[in-house]
Amino acid sequence: MSGSKAFTVMAGVAGVPAEGVLAGLAGVAVAATSVASMTGRAFEAYQERMRREREAARQREQAIQQKIAQIRAGTSSSSGPARIPVELPDTGTSQINPAVASDVHRRVQALRSRLPNIRAEYQTLIEQQLLNAQNVQQALQRTEEALNGNDLTAAQTYLQALDDARIQVIQKARAQWTSQIEYLQERLEELQTRLPQAIHQQMQTRIDEVSNNWQQLSEADIETLHQLINEVATQADQIQEVAANLAASWSQAGYVARVVQIDDGDVVIEIETHEGANTQMRVQFYGQQIELEGPRDQEGVGSCAERTMAVMRLFQEQGYQLEWNKWNGEAVPEEMRSLAALPAAPASPQTSGKTPQSSHSQPSPRRLEGQGY
Repeated sequence: MSGSKAFTVMAGVAGVPAEGVLAGLAGVAVAATSVASMTGRAFEAYQERMRREREAARQREQAIQQKIAQIRAGTSSSSGPARIPVELPDTGTSQINPAVASDVHRRVQALRSRLPNIRAEYQTLIEQQLLNAQNVQQALQRTEEALNGNDLTAAQTYLQALDDARIQVIQKARAQWTSQIEYLQERLEELQTRLPQAIHQQMQTRIDEVSNNWQQLSEADIETLHQLINEVATQADQIQEVAANLAASWSQAGYVARVVQIDDGDVVIEIETHEGANTQMRVQFYGQQIELEGPRDQEGVGSCAERTMAVMRLFQEQGYQLEWNKWNGEAVPEEMRSLAALPAAPASPQTSGKTPQSSHSQPSPRRLEGQGY
């Protein structure tokens, strides 16, 4: 396990990049040809994992929709009825002081010219089922009648009643959107330690944008953000499962292996492979590569490579397809990249915890050593 190695994940991890904001999330799409090349235990493991992931996604979506419904129900009940009524006051006929008649006439004309825009504004609120249509139409009709009679005071009173209702609508809408945005923020914070900082920051920027522009929000906007969070959550789950399966493969081979940290979204496992020194493997968040870094000059490079490949074959049986593409920073020749092309070697460690030395005869490492591996 000495030196560094890198494996490209060809299939078995399906990280789908979220459109737009998460363009940097370039997970591995599972190619049909790669999946088709899986056989036996590996293909069965892959199918079972896909089934679990679909079920987890279904349950996650169900929980989100239930939470959103609870938020909407809670904000509706705490903010009054679904449609805000316009409280129409009783007004008498106003007497116009002749000294200000010309000013009143001017202001009446100004209000009359604004009336079409006022009608359009409140029609929008009616269509959104936020205001009572009958109340609004009645208030607008009385406003127009008052303007036609040069009764500025009455017209202003009706318009004030409309504006009071509009303010209630805005307060109610803000409460609803604020609660939904807080839920988005809560979901993102739960994922923070599992995401690369760049992706977390991009998601935070999107949430900040909708928070600052809540008056232009739609349910579709909220749904889009939940979908983006779903995608990065699924990716984080997949990468953690990859790491767990990788550690299990090392354990199956007789080594002590464990997940030790999540570093900027990458999951790091540590394996006790050498006396006084350990090997680390890093599973990249983006699902494209698995890297190994072992203590150098601990054993012959040939047997090291063989034992590493033996463990990675065990890992592939859990439904993944890999290519070995780098050794100590150098590209591996094309003919050596397939794990099937390399000789198998037992990988049972001695009880001392040192690098395993099998009691069985080892396959010859000459092919590896002859090519510098």
